[in-house]
Amino acid sequence: MDRRSFIQKAALTAAGSLVAPYILPSGRLFANSPNRVVNHVVFVLFGGGLRQQETVEQAYISSHAGQNTSGNILNNMLAGSAPSQNLVYTQWNPILSNPLMNQGTLFKEMRYENSPTGHYNAHTNAITGKQTATGLNLNVNPEFPTIFEYFRKHTGAAATDAWWISDSLGPYPSLNYSRHPNYGALYGANYLQPSTLLFLANQYFGGNLNYQPDDVERIDKVRNLLDRNFERMGEALPGIQNNRIDRERIKQFILNTLDRSQNGTLPIATPTNTYSGATGDLVNISAAWQVLETFKPSLTVINTTNSDVCHTNFSQYIQNLHKADYGVGWLWDKIQRDPVLANNTILICMPEHGRNLQDNNVFDSNGLGAFDHTGDQNSRRIFSLIAGPAGKIVQGGGFGSSVAPVGRTIDIVPTIAHALGFYNDIAGMVAGQPLLQAFV
Repeated sequence: MDRRSFIQKAALTAAGSLVAPYILPSGRLFANSPNRVVNHVVFVLFGGGLRQQETVEQAYISSHAGQNTSGNILNNMLAGSAPSQNLVYTQWNPILSNPLMNQGTLFKEMRYENSPTGHYNAHTNAITGKQTATGLNLNVNPEFPTIFEYFRKHTGAAATDAWWISDSLGPYPSLNYSRHPNYGALYGANYLQPSTLLFLANQYFGGNLNYQPDDVERIDKVRNLLDRNFERMGEALPGIQNNRIDRERIKQFILNTLDRSQNGTLPIATPTNTYSGATGDLVNISAAWQVLETFKPSLTVINTTNSDVCHTNFSQYIQNLHKADYGVGWLWDKIQRDPVLANNTILICMPEHGRNLQDNNVFDSNGLGAFDHTGDQNSRRIFSLIAGPAGKIVQGGGFGSSVAPVGRTIDIVPTIAHALGFYNDIAGMVAGQPLLQAFV
């Protein structure tokens, strides 16, 4: 089997199979959405934990002993001057001339409540709208329905209208649908791991590799597995199901993305438009743009994870935050240049949780202390930014303070539901409330 045939079969198998339309709880075949604010929502969930000090408070490194330099490292999302001295990171010029906080509403102080400040719990809270204190189990889907399931079940949307784009670490691949008996995979989102699609595929399918015997044996095993399952219908396979037309669209999308990545024409969220300087976060954001450009989905959720390096290297944490901010600005710029998405998209940015107030006594090469997220009050402080079209989203709004926070992580699911017009269908099933302060 040659390389392209292998990828074609892999892409088609991964895309799922044919399913019939389903009846909504209301008895309708498909839902009307007269109350939609916009037709598209993009939610960037910053994984790894972001401290308020380095983000909205713009303390930079001044919270460290002996340092007095402050400044804004998130120049695309927040207004404020960048640090001008004692730089421990490489500065990238902002891609947006008008920061996103001026194009929307900044919830300067919110809370991540009650649940453990770990990645599984925090991601689950943000994606289900329910607080969870369950133990870490990397292989189990959430107990409560995800925003993807709520959206698809209560609007009649196809799987290609909802996408979960994440790192491959730990629990993230299991968050595109829940094990709730009334929801589940039938209403889940298509899932994409850009690091696997772009990095590993290029590594193993590139034309200049000399395969060793062990490599050939592994490839043969994968090929045989796919050959045995290629003709099976979606009902016989677990996971998300797409109809036949959408399967073909996904297959072509994967092939085109791989080809563009290999021939250097794939847009990458860096100043050079190449992989040079790209983090895994920027690869995720770049792949998300390919999904948005191709499928124009109503709901896209993206995670970043590289800020978690703050456990051991604070300077690299600053660099990765700065780059993630660039990626957000790059993505918003792309959205505003697209005739379908422009003026019809809401962008939501939020950290999964914060990080500790005190360092953990691990110091990097610049003498800056690292920070964990072990559950102190500082690790429960977060922010959220909701940007969107004037006339639909309040421009330049700001809410919350350290003594009077406004909003919780579990409010994002109902906020998305409000934006896409189905909040009334799920109001009794989620614990949070829409952040209506952001809406005109």
